[in-house]
Amino acid sequence: MNNNTVLKKITIANNLKQFEVKEVFALAGLDFSSSMIKAFAAGSQNKNHIKVTDEQLEAFFNGLILYWRGAKDESDMVPRGIENFIMNLMKDGNADVLEELGCLIDDAKDGVNLAGEEADEPDTAGGKIQVMQSGAVD
Repeated sequence: MNNNTVLKKITIANNLKQFEVKEVFALAGLDFSSSMIKAFAAGSQNKNHIKVTDEQLEAFFNGLILYWRGAKDESDMVPRGIENFIMNLMKDGNADVLEELGCLIDDAKDGVNLAGEEADEPDTAGGKIQVMQSGAVD
């Protein structure tokens, strides 16, 4: 499997649009034009096809980590990937999913630090996360 195929599969698996792929490369310090991003995704038979080098693919992976996790020194910032995911949910009208995310965020906030005590590990039984504190379910 060549680097272009890996890039394409990772892009599809992460549901990244062309502008987001460009942004991921930019986070890694590579500034590519939109046409260059299209050329990476073009099939090898296409006249515009450009091969992705090992260094470019490595940079993409490093940028992807920053895109989804955020920079370590900016831990108070929402990672761009999560921000875009939520914006897409809003655009698509997925109010139920957004409400569930809000509940998960509230549970996480409650579990972070209650009067200096850490909450027990979340109980994920039944697909729902419940934060256990002092034996009671919130």
